[in-house]
Amino acid sequence: MQPPKQPFYLDVNHAPNFRPFESSSVGLRLRSGDAESLQLLQTLNRSFASAFGYTEAQFCDFTPASLSFFIDQSVPDNEPIAFSSKLPYFLHQAGILLEKSGRSIVWIDADKEGRLRESSLAHAKEQGASYLICALVDEDTFYKESIEKLTQYFDRKHLLLDISNALKLEMIPDVYAAFVWGYKTGSFKHSGVFLSHEKSLNSDMIPYIDLTVYEHFYRSYLNFVSESFKDTKMLRDEFIKRVAEALGSNMTLMINPLSTLSNCCYIRFDGIYARDLIRSLALEGIYLTNGELCSLGLSQPSRILQTMGYSIEEARESISFSFGNVTLEEIEYIANKIVHKYRQLRAILVD
Repeated sequence: MQPPKQPFYLDVNHAPNFRPFESSSVGLRLRSGDAESLQLLQTLNRSFASAFGYTEAQFCDFTPASLSFFIDQSVPDNEPIAFSSKLPYFLHQAGILLEKSGRSIVWIDADKEGRLRESSLAHAKEQGASYLICALVDEDTFYKESIEKLTQYFDRKHLLLDISNALKLEMIPDVYAAFVWGYKTGSFKHSGVFLSHEKSLNSDMIPYIDLTVYEHFYRSYLNFVSESFKDTKMLRDEFIKRVAEALGSNMTLMINPLSTLSNCCYIRFDGIYARDLIRSLALEGIYLTNGELCSLGLSQPSRILQTMGYSIEEARESISFSFGNVTLEEIEYIANKIVHKYRQLRAILVD
């Protein structure tokens, strides 16, 4: 088979590749206190929010310090806060900062199937927690959390959800607040969008900013989440089938694909470091990741897999795959190349 000419990004859920939109407005600026600019921004924000069933949206700083401050202000004083152990890095760090500041944090454990443990949810309620910070779809395995299960323990209006990986608009539930990470909107990872039914905070403190950039962020994200990848589940299943037939017991699915988004899977490759396979495949134009982008530069195995009960050795051998618009022929090429590179690495290690 002739190798395809294009590179393959098999981490599209981690790092969407947005198509830019042309705009006739150039250098349209927002200045604090400028009524016309604030009105333009409000129109953009509310248009974006309405696509998800919310009334307000606001760009804001998404560092752990800012997130911990927002959560601290949102939850009544002296009330414990439940935090999912599978939150993305910045939200997880926000929970740690709150804990260090004296807030009572109850961490919710997950099992190897990706589910938040009901015993852990029940324990959080027993400890007096009425607010839950949780990812609707986690960053590494892309397991789809059950809102029905969560609302058995927490009021829907007391849920603060990271919805960055909820790729279908109809998946977004109406909760107290929702977060969208900046890198999913084509922005920087230290920024993001906060969705709620509350009036936007600190409108008089909005910085000098290019409104055209806001427009591009919003339009790009809405285009991404509303775009359906043709036959993605069938292609994902075909990829798993080909790799499993070639490697047998040397590969393991870390989570049931039926529990995840339809375009992804998480595979453990026995006896090698995932980072070595990732580097080898990058030289062939196939790009992968073994965990959330927030901690990509740390060269560490998936934190989320470890919170689910997997060992650090198992996490080191695991790779997250998420597919965009690829063909069946390309899936065959990708699967064959991955199997070939895996066998090369295993042979080197055995020798």
